[in-house]
Amino acid sequence: MLNINKIEAGMKVKQIKEVGYEQFDRLGREFEIKEVKENVIMCSNGYMGFGISRDEFFEYFEAIPEPVNNVTMVEIKDGIKTIRNGSATVVILPDGTKGVSKCLPTDTYDAQVGYEIALLKAELKSKSKKLKNLCK
Repeated sequence: MLNINKIEAGMKVKQIKEVGYEQFDRLGREFEIKEVKENVIMCSNGYMGFGISRDEFFEYFEAIPEPVNNVTMVEIKDGIKTIRNGSATVVILPDGTKGVSKCLPTDTYDAQVGYEIALLKAELKSKSKKLKNLCK
């Protein structure tokens, strides 16, 4: 469901529920918010434009997440190297062990969650290596 406080012109949305009028039922179709007025939201998909009340808008439409910027970012802190590229995060521990987390296309990327998952995976691999060496 859309957040009432975060709608603005330029956002992409898609219809998720039939309106009940055949000419307006475009389930799954994408629209762009063109203008947000006090009581009306104006949308268009290039060939069809319409205005809809705020209440109806939130009932029939949902936001389409913005694509994740595919810029690679590298950060080194406390000897741990973190690489973020698009919706993937790689953590490399000081011993060289790597952990990777990837976001599903249907999920919203969260850099902190990605880091925590990748870090845990790297730590588990590192501890597993240490355990194997001790058991030899």
